[in-house]
Amino acid sequence: MRQSVLIVDDEALIRRSLQMALEGAGYAVSLAASGSEALALLADEAPDCALIDLRLGDLDGLAVLRQARERLPGLKAIVITAHGDVDSAVAALRLGAFDFVKKPFDLEEVIASVKNALRTDELERQVAWYSGQHEQLVFESAAMREAMRLVEKVAAQPVPVVLLLGETGTGKELVARALHQASAAARGPFIELNCSAIPETLVESELFGHERGAFSDAREQKRGLVELAAGGTLFLDEIGDLPAPAQAKLLKFLDSREFRRLGGTKLLSVDCRVVAATNRRLEETDGFRRDLYYRLAGVTITLPPLRERGDDVLLLARHFLAQYARQYRKPLTGFTSAAEALLRRHRWPGNVRELKAAVSSAAVLADGDLIDIEHLGQVERSAIAGLTALPDSMGRIVTIDALELAYVTRVVELCGGNKALAAQRLGISRQTLARWLAEPAPT
Repeated sequence: MRQSVLIVDDEALIRRSLQMALEGAGYAVSLAASGSEALALLADEAPDCALIDLRLGDLDGLAVLRQARERLPGLKAIVITAHGDVDSAVAALRLGAFDFVKKPFDLEEVIASVKNALRTDELERQVAWYSGQHEQLVFESAAMREAMRLVEKVAAQPVPVVLLLGETGTGKELVARALHQASAAARGPFIELNCSAIPETLVESELFGHERGAFSDAREQKRGLVELAAGGTLFLDEIGDLPAPAQAKLLKFLDSREFRRLGGTKLLSVDCRVVAATNRRLEETDGFRRDLYYRLAGVTITLPPLRERGDDVLLLARHFLAQYARQYRKPLTGFTSAAEALLRRHRWPGNVRELKAAVSSAAVLADGDLIDIEHLGQVERSAIAGLTALPDSMGRIVTIDALELAYVTRVVELCGGNKALAAQRLGISRQTLARWLAEPAPT
């Protein structure tokens, strides 16, 4: 996708000369002959930059600038002022204009100003990307670094469709938002649809909109999420749950970027990036179109589960603890060594979402400044749940003595090897624990 520039000027000759110069410099150009036409266009498009004449026939250019910035806060606007109209130029800068050029202008000067505006926009998006990454996506592991390197590469290119794969709770929505924020689509909206949360009969209308009278409850025209995502990103979570009729219509849209509202005859066109996410193997999912899978899977980013991210567990736990300490106004500073050992050893089937919930619960229960095992009761119970029926290598049910030994050994592991703490948790003396561990495993 080429970077786009909107020209708003009521003089046809000026519009044409600016259009030729900017298209010659490699930009896609949209034209508006009035302020009202420009605002109507901005309802469907999200240009990267706008050139706005401050003297328009129908609306004051400053009013157009103000409304344009309200609709697209990140829009880089350059105003065109009459010679000597310094006050209007200053007012425009106060409203957030990036720059101004004076009539009669030099076309090379205008192109240079547009280049500077778009370069500044790119740098601002990079800053937003890194600050957002630091705030939301906490990681150091090689597996997560590799995934995020791919996110950065994809964000820098006009890739129209991206598929995010990962178990439930691995942060697919956060990554989708990071991808949006780091790309040119950041100037447009981020529109989200959870395909499993919408009744099957309403999915098509939600995605593609409908015309008045398209069905019994369609009392007025409705724009779908695809239209609302124009110039930005459409995030389709749980794409594996998309009903078959909507799958067919989505495939056609991905291939042509065109669609019709339900009950409509007019063919509409929208340019947006589509990011789909799933925790399933779509190619093996019954009812999911194979051709749609191939269309989605052209660029695929796989997010690793938390159990494969090493000490990211502790980084995330500390990150969440700092948040909840502020939220609950508690002097919490960290975790005991035993609690950290438990966090490391737990398999986290619910991934980051499960960890966040566990830390939140622990923060509520804790009275001192450290989180201990007793505050992570749900995690501890889950960690030892697998010890309730341990078969031996021959598939036979083990004895009670073997089960007790396995349980005690596991508690010692969960306490980070601290046998005194393990004995305290088990409610036995250290001598009893030592004797228990010294005994040979029952057969």
